[in-house]
Amino acid sequence: MENRRRRRKSVSRVTQISQAIKGRDLATLKDLARTGAGLETTRLRRRAWPLLLNFRSLVDPGTTSLHPDEGQVDLDVPRTGLPKSREIRHTEHAVQRRQEQLRSTVVSVLRMYPWLSYYQGFHELTMPFLCVFGSEKPTQEAMRMVALFFVRDAMSPGLEHVMQQLQLLYVLLKAIAPNVHNLLEELQVPPFFAISWVLTWFAHDVDDFASICRIYDFLIVSPPMQVVYVAAALVKHSEREVLAMERDFAMVHTGLTKLPQQTKEWDSVLEDSWYLKSEYPETKLQQMGCMLARKSAVNTFAATWTRLDPARPLPFTALVATKANHPLAEATPTVKNATNTAQWPLVIATMASATMIMYAYLLAQT
Repeated sequence: MENRRRRRKSVSRVTQISQAIKGRDLATLKDLARTGAGLETTRLRRRAWPLLLNFRSLVDPGTTSLHPDEGQVDLDVPRTGLPKSREIRHTEHAVQRRQEQLRSTVVSVLRMYPWLSYYQGFHELTMPFLCVFGSEKPTQEAMRMVALFFVRDAMSPGLEHVMQQLQLLYVLLKAIAPNVHNLLEELQVPPFFAISWVLTWFAHDVDDFASICRIYDFLIVSPPMQVVYVAAALVKHSEREVLAMERDFAMVHTGLTKLPQQTKEWDSVLEDSWYLKSEYPETKLQQMGCMLARKSAVNTFAATWTRLDPARPLPFTALVATKANHPLAEATPTVKNATNTAQWPLVIATMASATMIMYAYLLAQT
């Protein structure tokens, strides 16, 4: 009886999603993507995500011949696997075909906007979109929007601005999970454990395709900083397990990196992160910790995303002033009212390089 009720509820939700897509009811579609089980199926996501990501709202800027980061893309793509799902074929030919499409997609975005810098993890962020859309053209459009409006800070010349966002994760943990924060401070555990969460929207850390898609449903209808709130909510959900870990730097760091793979309650984590954002909105959070750059994707999102309209495409430069350089190329990270644990990543001049080394190490382990 209970299973029958669940099936009826699911069918009803699928109907709601289909009707919202057909009627281009974005308010309802966003609410369905953000709550409950999200957009339910790959077929529905293939129709809904283009609406939610404002496809065809930007003027095509043309492409350059080569991007200087293509060599790194060529190194990363061959070791990119496919998510686990019965929907996805995992034959050698199928994997190779997806990897070819992945390279083409990533390179096309870089060539359209040569001032974007590729980071290790962008290819992993891209793969689930490719698995949903099944072809390069819509995936390229999705990744263009994600790169420009959601992960643009990570695609600046260094990772200092991503480290600022991870600093704000620690500020959140101090507010909502002080015992965990105290543990991290006591053992001097840096926020490296969460960098792949933020850079890949958890795609590096979660194998299950359905779970990844559920996370993506939520994040594409949220502001770019939402992934940091999700990270905080995830740690809070696992607070008991974290506090039970052996009081050792390596054990705690390793245990934290495994939290996404162990989590089965993503709906609850995502819902809690939304309420967390309501309690500690981006502006308040920056005042509690560090001020992000004025042209950070976090601080420009509200003013730019609402101007997008497929009926009247704009060049990206009409939204965020940029010429040959990244908008954050000359921005200097600043710190305000930060705790000692949160300050240190910004004090060490080589932190961005160390972060990339750590993330490359994590990639090599998989």
